[in-house]
Amino acid sequence: MLQSAPRRSFVLTALAAALSAAGCVAEPVDDLAPGDETGDISSAFTFVSDHEAYFDPPATSLYSQSYKLVGSVTPPSWSWGKIELLEGRQKFRTEGYNLRTAKGRWQDTFEDATYPLRTYFGALNQQLVDGFNIHYKNTCAGSVGQTSAAACPDKGPTRPEARFVLLHHGPKTALGQCDTTKAPVLLVHGAMQNANVWLRPSGHDGAGNLYPGMTQATGFVQALEAEGFCTFATTFGNFHGDNFNQAIHIANALSRIRSITGRPKVNLVAWSKGVVAADLYMSSPAGWTDWGPKYFEQLAALQSKSVPNFRKDVRTYVALSGPHLGIDLNFRHPFNPLLIYSTAENAPLGQGPVTWGYMSAVQCVTWGYADSPSDIFPNPYAYSVCENRGGMWPDFWKRIYTSNISGLDSTGKPVYTKTLKTLNTEQGASSSGFSFDKYNLAMWGSVDDGGKLVSAYLGQMQVAYDLRPYYPLPNRQDDPYSYDWSELDTDETKWRDWIAIKTNYNPANIFGGAGWIKDDTGHITCRATAFDPALSPCKAEHLYYDSQNAEAYSFGYARYKLMDGIGIKAVMEMGGNLIERLRARGLSTSLDYLYVLHGTSGGASGQVFEIDGMECPTCDPKGDGVLFDVSIAARDQLTKGWTTTNKANKSKQEGVPYGHLEVGVTPAVWAKMITQFKALP
Repeated sequence: MLQSAPRRSFVLTALAAALSAAGCVAEPVDDLAPGDETGDISSAFTFVSDHEAYFDPPATSLYSQSYKLVGSVTPPSWSWGKIELLEGRQKFRTEGYNLRTAKGRWQDTFEDATYPLRTYFGALNQQLVDGFNIHYKNTCAGSVGQTSAAACPDKGPTRPEARFVLLHHGPKTALGQCDTTKAPVLLVHGAMQNANVWLRPSGHDGAGNLYPGMTQATGFVQALEAEGFCTFATTFGNFHGDNFNQAIHIANALSRIRSITGRPKVNLVAWSKGVVAADLYMSSPAGWTDWGPKYFEQLAALQSKSVPNFRKDVRTYVALSGPHLGIDLNFRHPFNPLLIYSTAENAPLGQGPVTWGYMSAVQCVTWGYADSPSDIFPNPYAYSVCENRGGMWPDFWKRIYTSNISGLDSTGKPVYTKTLKTLNTEQGASSSGFSFDKYNLAMWGSVDDGGKLVSAYLGQMQVAYDLRPYYPLPNRQDDPYSYDWSELDTDETKWRDWIAIKTNYNPANIFGGAGWIKDDTGHITCRATAFDPALSPCKAEHLYYDSQNAEAYSFGYARYKLMDGIGIKAVMEMGGNLIERLRARGLSTSLDYLYVLHGTSGGASGQVFEIDGMECPTCDPKGDGVLFDVSIAARDQLTKGWTTTNKANKSKQEGVPYGHLEVGVTPAVWAKMITQFKALP
């Protein structure tokens, strides 16, 4: 995790010397007009506005409501019984990827002394790549133990096209050792997950050993098979992928399972983001007529036509702690985007989207010459776009862009003026070290050099929703002195404290502190910036004058923006305002049974990410530690349009005392779901 001021004890001297040598004294000027925010409009590329350009071509000559079984692989005996590759024949929106969302091979899986992930999860990851490689047959897929496989192409086993999904068969299921008189079970994973979370939640090194500190050797798959249920699970190509695409895959997987087992209906369990795709399928969006006129709403309307109408093939739907009313986690907490900017692309943390279009490099957890993991003072908090950035005053106020989109025009199309590379190299980034995939980290994506919007987080963009009307940003500064938020409030004790220390540090110490954050007394302004950058800009004052980015200069201090973005309203529009539409309608009344099961605890230590519902450091989190209860306890929303009798007889809602990351891997929760599956005649 990021610390407030890492390695400060041995880098202060180096920083002081470096700043003095750089001559970091601002030259006074009387007035300064606001800096040029955009520069000249580039004529080198124009936005590709044809909606059809954002869909993959058909696998055959025509699109159809069907799928093809491409083939299968058989993993080692300690893993899945079989992994099938299904190819949907429907019309899929093209998925975007970046370095963080591509499938990791064994050789790509993060490994160091602190996080030995490759040892315990590398082989499981490799099996996913092998599954997608059934179609691509590319040697770039590599193998367990291989470290020299070539990089895979944009369309390949690590970045599978949107029409592909893996269908995993449990070990006993693949051998036919399950009861086909029972409704089978399909398990759907969420963001930053894959099917392996249901089978080996603690990993497996091939010799039966688990990831250090973890104890749950088996998963929900084995628990279901022990009760005789034929059990399957999906793995999507991009775990942050488009929810319409994933809804189509759920429909295809259900059809495949029905074909295998001969049963007319399947029990469906979806966890976290996976519930959104399941909700879509059981809401039959092809019949929706309330799409708005803006560009991305019309794109979503086209996508909805490809989702099959609900086929009445789900027996019990378990909605397991999912964002039915959306999520705004990374909009609320500036520590989260900074973490993503600063971590390695294959690190166990930092795989989510950022909610800023750029940030000033001063935020990077760098100090003097300690600005890279490989420098003379190795810095483990200076990876990715923060490597070699923001260590000294001359680079403090340069910007690191993660999107080239500055907003939407009146028709809803993206506004941009330069390529992502140009924006960053003009701000000091190395041209040779730049790659679009490395910097394209914003939830809403960027327009690439060919003029097309590319987002690696289409599904997250679709579930973005402003939940401040339910849970406002809290003012912790007025809390009683006895309230110790230091272990929970990473925005205050890590993000803000770090920026305050770094901005204020003055090696010459002639004039006192070098600068400060311009925030309100409740420290709300900067936390609200990602929601609405225009109304709540996060700024700082500093002695160093950077003519490229300073907004103003007076009394010896220049003013700068710490970060900027397009705001959550624009992001929601780019996601087709999907949550608004889902919340306005319930699931099909043809669903046999709905079981809304959600966490009510912040979870184990280190797993509490959403604290804005907490009134004190030990109070009810009003959610599961990631999502608010207004989003996860969604029985009323999901049963809109149902009669009172149907709602009472065909649905229930229950909270369990576990956190978001625990509910799918905890035996006590599995037991509740199994009991419910058995309850229906």
